[in-house]
Parts: sequence; C-alpha cells; structure tokens
Amino acid sequence: MGAFIYLCIMRCIFLLLVLMIKAELMQAQLNYNFQAGTFLIKGRISDLKTGTGIGRANVTTVNRTKGVTADNEGVFNMYVLPSDTLRFSAAGFMPKYLAVADLDSSGYYTIKIELIKDFIQLKEFTVYPFSTKEEFEKAFLEAKEVNKLVIPGIKQPEYSNKIPRPKLTNPVSLLYDKMRKKRKLVDPYAE
Repeated sequence: MGAFIYLCIMRCIFLLLVLMIKAELMQAQLNYNFQAGTFLIKGRISDLKTGTGIGRANVTTVNRTKGVTADNEGVFNMYVLPSDTLRFSAAGFMPKYLAVADLDSSGYYTIKIELIKDFIQLKEFTVYPFSTKEEFEKAFLEAKEVNKLVIPGIKQPEYSNKIPRPKLTNPVSLLYDKMRKKRKLVDPYAE
C-alpha cells in the first residue's frame, strides 16, 4: 500500500513538472512587444559569400531604441512601424540598413538579408625591442645571463630579502606596532 501511494505521488510530481515546463514554453512564444500601428516582420540574416545563417546577428531600429537578436541560424522576427529603418549587424560583418517603407507587404515574412564580411588586411611586420634586428641580435648574444639583457621599456626584476610591508594599516595594527616598538626600547631582547 505504501509503495502505491509513493508511486502516485511521484506521478503527480512528474505531471506537475511537465505541465510547468509546457506552460513556460507556451509563454515563451508570446510576444509582448506588440504596439498599435506595428506589424510583424520575419527573416533570415546570412553571409553573402557562403549563404549560411549568421548566428546572434543584431536587428535594431535606427530611429527608436528597439532591437532583437537573431537565433543561431540567423532567423529573426520583430514588430516594426512603417516609418522604421532597420540596421542589421554582426561581429565581423559590415552593417546593412533597410527602410521598412521600401519593403513589399507580401514579403514581410520572407526578408532575406545578406551581409558582407568586413575585413581590413594589414601588411605583415615584426616588432623588435631595439631599433634594428641586428642591434637586438647583438644584445641578445652578448647577454650571458638572463638579467643582463636590458630591453628598453621593461623594468628589470628586483630581488630582495626584505618582507614587503603593507602601505595601509588598520588602527589595531598601528597600535600593536607602537606598543612593540616601546617594548623593544625597554627590553631590546624581547620579541
């Protein structure tokens, strides 16, 4: 009898858990961004060269502070006004602007945006800590020990047997240090 009650309780808990997850998923599909005068547009942002979707691309309105992020496949949906201008952007791609007024009303759900990769190619160069490569090689070969090589702009390591003391102390430590100094004056062998 006890096992039957336990099994019934576990089934109820499981059913409640499934219903809660289902309700959460159903709520996630609702869009609370709808306002009067707006309409829904849907589309996909892809790479012009490869045609693959650009995940996590941004879709923002230029004249308002609204925006959405596309999913991993580059698919997005957003409520816009007819007067909005959309800006499509992603890291590593040049942004693209699109006026909603220029869109055909039959294409609101099939917008295809293709972004071009943004690249700047620099000439290859090498940085040496000396004015010429030969000067660096000479200094490197002359240094028999690591600490003898002096590189401009890099401070040499300072090794010390002194224990570093904190620059800021709390009041208790300050009183303790004063008492210890007074005690050493009275008894120099006391620690």
